Amino acid sequence: MRIISPREFVDVVLMKQFEDGTMLSAATNVEHPLCPPQPNFVRGFNYPCGCFCIPLPGEPDRTQLLSFFQTDLGGYLPQTVVDSFFPASIAGFYSNLTKAVKALKA
Repeated sequence: MRIISPREFVDVVLMKQFEDGTMLSAATNVEHPLCPPQPNFVRGFNYPCGCFCIPLPGEPDRTQLLSFFQTDLGGYLPQTVVDSFFPASIAGFYSNLTKAVKALKA
């Protein structure tokens, strides 16, 4: 038996690029009959969230980032576990986002 159960999330994601080069990624939790809760997983919940990657005029190698996220991990997790997990998780997210934006701009 695990002390901490794995989490799963089911989100719908919209990605859009605007004429000025701004990129949007927006998501929210959904329930879908093809994605029922799985045994041995705790279903987490993402409230409406996303990020804007906004080009900085005159600085092609820089991007302004506006992001907003609110996640309910579901189940019971001690605050110490959340505090130790989230910094690495968020750092990984922004690292992957940097790679994705560079790939899309190429």
